Amino acid sequence: MKWIGITGGIATGKSTVTTRLRTLGYEVLDADAISHQVTGPGGAALPQIFTVFGPSVRTSDGGLDRKALGHLVFGREDQRKKLEGIIHPLVRAEVAKEKVRLQDEGQKVAFYDVPLLFEKQMEKDFDAVLLVSSTEDLQLQRLMKRNSLTEAEARSRLLSQIPIQEKEKKTKYIIHNTRDLSHLENEVDRLLKELKV
Repeated sequence: MKWIGITGGIATGKSTVTTRLRTLGYEVLDADAISHQVTGPGGAALPQIFTVFGPSVRTSDGGLDRKALGHLVFGREDQRKKLEGIIHPLVRAEVAKEKVRLQDEGQKVAFYDVPLLFEKQMEKDFDAVLLVSSTEDLQLQRLMKRNSLTEAEARSRLLSQIPIQEKEKKTKYIIHNTRDLSHLENEVDRLLKELKV
């Protein structure tokens, strides 16, 4: 089975690309969705999160208070690393299980959507990496509109990731999302032909 990583920058249109792939019948695993699953009600990460971060991140019904946890880890590298140390191994294990299932089903290709693929140096895990790219100006505009952020807030989020131009140097499979939806869909179709899937 061909295992293809999908990544991009914040607000480059990655979710629109994965929606297109699913519409075309491709299997797409989503790192963020799996992360939410392991931290959701009854999730495997909860006991350890409560032990490490304390009762303030636990809701009255035993769930995770994401906002409280966010306050504890935002802007604090040491705390963020502790949280990632709990969540990431569980996500990796879940993905490995899903990958085996897809192979057993006889899938010829599957995609895995990983926002921080390059930041976490995961390129070698894949047969190919597909990058959804855009211009910084478009990223800023989309991010401000989507998340109701000021330009300064949007810029600081962009700065937390490797610049998109740097990511473009690391892969040959690039979808340029700089125009309208039909152009983006055509870009996806072009890339699938190039990947021979």
